Amino acid sequence: MKYVTIILCLFCFISCKNQEKEPETNVEEHTIEDVGFQPDNAHNSQNSLDWAGEYKGTLSCKDCEGIETRILLQQDLGYELLQNYIGRSETPVSINETGEFKWDKQGNTISLGKHQKFYFQVGENYLLQLFEDGTKVMGDSAMKYRLTKINNL
Repeated sequence: MKYVTIILCLFCFISCKNQEKEPETNVEEHTIEDVGFQPDNAHNSQNSLDWAGEYKGTLSCKDCEGIETRILLQQDLGYELLQNYIGRSETPVSINETGEFKWDKQGNTISLGKHQKFYFQVGENYLLQLFEDGTKVMGDSAMKYRLTKINNL
């Protein structure tokens, strides 16, 4: 009986040792470019959001306390911009202009302004002011660059 047990143990050991491991299934990782995925340009801020309306807020200012800002965006791409610089004692500045704003190619950002260009990312019920290069302020100070929609047109 002893010999049978030893032989069985050796047989199991040898059979386990000779088994080849099955190759692991390679799951290929694909990037967006590999599978040909393209973002859905049919859905953007311009055609998916109810963006026409009145936006208000106080934007950040380098040499004053803030800039009270009101922007009215019209469906026909017309705009009205009102700005009042708060706390500027030497030369108080107010801007009141009208004109036509433009959407970027992706339909998510607008530009407006005759004397100074302003860029805004259009979101659901807000405008977020961007820098000229299209970047936005991140973190806690981002709220200082945001206008909130107060009325629809």
